[in-house]
Amino acid sequence: MTRSGRRARLLLSVAALAAVAASCGGGRKGNEFRMTTESYSIRVMVDPAPPKALEQISWTVVVNDKETGRPVDMGEGRIFASSRDGKNIANGFAPTDQVGTYTTKLFYVTAGPWAMGIQFRRDSTAVLERTQDWTQDIRTADEPGEISLPSSPAPTPPPDTARPDSVRADSTTSEGAASPR
Repeated sequence: MTRSGRRARLLLSVAALAAVAASCGGGRKGNEFRMTTESYSIRVMVDPAPPKALEQISWTVVVNDKETGRPVDMGEGRIFASSRDGKNIANGFAPTDQVGTYTTKLFYVTAGPWAMGIQFRRDSTAVLERTQDWTQDIRTADEPGEISLPSSPAPTPPPDTARPDSVRADSTTSEGAASPR
């Protein structure tokens, strides 16, 4: 086979491999990543992706025992984050109806990179194990929507009838005489 033929075959093979990898997605979505601790294999998903400041961001965490591969149900954990300007947020996991799956929400007050981490344990008697920290880019919040003003002017109070009796020009005293001004 000629050199140009081998090159063409190699390029065709690389293109085919790239097409297969793109169609499979490597088993991951763009909003999903995996990490481990000493005892756990953890899959993390964020919604919406990419996350934005000033929005409730949902995190879903699926925890499996690293040794057996079985889901870890009824565990305890939290996700936490710190921004460069010293803002800190954290929230605990709530179990879902899916075994080994937990959810939580975070509210990022500023855009930019946030250092993040997860801690998890099987139950209250176990030690909290921490994942390796990662950096999560939080995008700038959307601009606020347009403000619509009311179409009719604000109501005006009725003339003189809105004033108390002691101020009205036509008010009278209990004897029926006009009150002094």
